[in-house]
Amino acid sequence: MKFWKNYSLLTLLFLLIITINKANSYPLLEFSKSSAISLNKEGWKFYFERTYEDVVNDPVKGAEDIIVPGDWGYLGHSNLGYGTYIYKFVHNLHSNEALSLNLLNVGTNYDLFINGKLVKSVGVFGKDENNSFPDFWPLVISFHADRDTMEIALQVSNFHYREGGIWFAPTIGFEEKISSMESKQIFIDSFLVGSLLVLFCYFVAFYYMKTEDKTSLWFALMCLFAALRIASTGIVIIRQIQISFPWELLVKSEFSSLSLMLLFGVLYMNSLFPKDVNGKMLKIITAIQLLVVFVFLILPVKHASYIIPYYLFFCAFLLIYLLNLAIKAMYVKRPLANWAAGAFILVFIAGFNDILHSQGLITTLYVMPFGIFIFAVIQALTLTKMFSNAFVDVETLSIKLKNINQNQKEIIQERTSLLNSQAQELQRSNQIKDKVFSIIAHDLRAPIKSLSTVLAWVADDDLTYDELKKSLNSISKNVDTLNLTLENLLQWSRSQLSGVKSEPELLDLRKPVQEMAELYKIQMAEKGIKFKNEVIDRHAVFIDKHHLNLLFRNLISNAIKFTKEGGSISISGSAYDSSQTLICIKDTGVGMDAEAIKKVFSPTEHYTTYGTNNEKGTGLGLLLCKEYVEISDGKIWIESEVGVGTSICFTLPNHS
Repeated sequence: MKFWKNYSLLTLLFLLIITINKANSYPLLEFSKSSAISLNKEGWKFYFERTYEDVVNDPVKGAEDIIVPGDWGYLGHSNLGYGTYIYKFVHNLHSNEALSLNLLNVGTNYDLFINGKLVKSVGVFGKDENNSFPDFWPLVISFHADRDTMEIALQVSNFHYREGGIWFAPTIGFEEKISSMESKQIFIDSFLVGSLLVLFCYFVAFYYMKTEDKTSLWFALMCLFAALRIASTGIVIIRQIQISFPWELLVKSEFSSLSLMLLFGVLYMNSLFPKDVNGKMLKIITAIQLLVVFVFLILPVKHASYIIPYYLFFCAFLLIYLLNLAIKAMYVKRPLANWAAGAFILVFIAGFNDILHSQGLITTLYVMPFGIFIFAVIQALTLTKMFSNAFVDVETLSIKLKNINQNQKEIIQERTSLLNSQAQELQRSNQIKDKVFSIIAHDLRAPIKSLSTVLAWVADDDLTYDELKKSLNSISKNVDTLNLTLENLLQWSRSQLSGVKSEPELLDLRKPVQEMAELYKIQMAEKGIKFKNEVIDRHAVFIDKHHLNLLFRNLISNAIKFTKEGGSISISGSAYDSSQTLICIKDTGVGMDAEAIKKVFSPTEHYTTYGTNNEKGTGLGLLLCKEYVEISDGKIWIESEVGVGTSICFTLPNHS
């Protein structure tokens, strides 16, 4: 009997040892530098309506196993209340190594204890609504693994939301790894928010360029509220940049941005594919969305949050509706429908993933921010392509219209130009005609009349032999003058009507100068004019030989005409530069003033004057000289002083 009594005591002791060992068997967390550990496994204990101090004093009372992430309501407790979460683990680390704990939003406030020490409070923990204050503030807490068995405890209270608890699984790991993960997530969310805000600004500016088309405006507003949605969820970028944002307003922003993002998404699709959207359905969706936004903004978060589960079903319906709309547009081959449909498929998948994940039906990741961003980028490309096509169409039509106008303009300009040309030609012909008639009337009639008078005297035998001889001398001069005048008149008229024709060749200047000296020898002798030929050396000029002869005849004839008896005339030739030869005809005649020099080369003024023996000229000689020199790539000018004399100089090229 004693034996059995001792055996029973040993058995009870053994079972007690097993129970104690089992109770103290905590999860082993094996840390590595390359990864972090998500605390979403077994091991969490929950104590409803017990503070952390209560649990420390009595760790057995009220302990329940709980799933994290999630709310405590599924355990049968009221969602409004408070409780304590405890997670204990053993590790493979050396003593006192640095670890970090990453906590996202907890509903709706908490105190964090590590190994019994309070390390952080978010909001104000309280046992009732009046003594608690909600807040969302994702954070990273660093601590040291100074014990073999580590304890993480959160006392959480919720009196301001439809459910309370740890909504996102905490992650734990080496300090460097957790900090790197946090920085990476901040960068990603900041990039997404910044990119969406850039798209918002860009397409708002686009809208103000073309206000009659609302497509770019709806898309811009969709990007704006998508950016606000991302900034107010996850790691809450609004908190990371230290913006003072009340918790109530933060949650309302999260709720309303979702509704407005979907609303403007529907309006954007309607604007993009207006023929495929049912007008009545659009009005119903718009009214429901605006009503939901109004309710979210007006009601306290505590009450408005109860709408969320039901509203998520409507969001699922909207995603299906938009996807169906995009596929329909793609089926009927609307412009750019393939891009829109592909983007909505991504949003549809991401949206349903997040809805199911938020309800705890699947265990994945929140991917909606990436889905929104990819969708926005694809739609931005779609809009840009659409506007680009529109600009191309407008530009094409503009070019066609411009070509039509240009053709009309060219026809009008061509006809106007033709009329102007004909008018100018007629005016020039009239000027030539008037000038020719003027020369015939004044400059040719006088020598012909004097010749006729002398011939009449000869026919009537009214002249003696000496008188006849003297008259014949005068007639000879008149005939020479008349011959040069007729040749000038013929050449000038021809150049005015059909242009100057030139057949240049390389000529030795000495020969034509010598010929001119012989030609005018008698006329210069009659006035006692001394002629000096200074063209001794060879000087080559490239000009039409007929033009050169007429040049010399006119210039020497003018020099004789305006030089007094006993005066002198000289011709010189020299190198002007490496490519030009200079010829000057200088006389000691009456000279010219500046006004006369200006007129003699004017094609619009008929300038002429009498010589020293009343010799009459046409005024055409110098005009012809100017034309012949310039058409040969030379230039001509006059240097003169009244009462002293005149030098007429011109240059001609010395090679072909």
